[in-house]
Amino acid sequence: MSRRGKEQSKALREYLKESRFEFDQCLVSPSERTLKTYSSLRKEVLRLPKPEIRENLYDADKEDLLFVLHGLPSSTRSVCLVGHNRGLEELGSSLVLGEKEKSLFQKFPTASFLGLSFSEDSWKNLSWGSCQLVVFWIPGQIGKE
Repeated sequence: MSRRGKEQSKALREYLKESRFEFDQCLVSPSERTLKTYSSLRKEVLRLPKPEIRENLYDADKEDLLFVLHGLPSSTRSVCLVGHNRGLEELGSSLVLGEKEKSLFQKFPTASFLGLSFSEDSWKNLSWGSCQLVVFWIPGQIGKE
């Protein structure tokens, strides 16, 4: 991990320590960078669960990521995805805006945190445009909450 990456990871760790977010499951891409990032976060954010390494998160597009989320059990109330762009950016944008061409984000930097909510009881009902933006936090900037 680069020096900048370590600084961004530290900022995200501090944000998550102070936030109210809790996750039932954390799905992590098998890449070295995502595994190091999650390991760094989990050291200090004790409420983060053991990661589930998912091969299908590596280089996943928004359709692949939606498929992964559709497979979650309804007992999972909240999930953390640690993966890669463009897929995560496009997933977040489409879940909030629907399948519009423009992105919700001008920029989706490394180590950003996007929190969404939706009111369905089953992950199978998650669809484009079904979520509300809760927070978009960028290292070094004030988040929109």
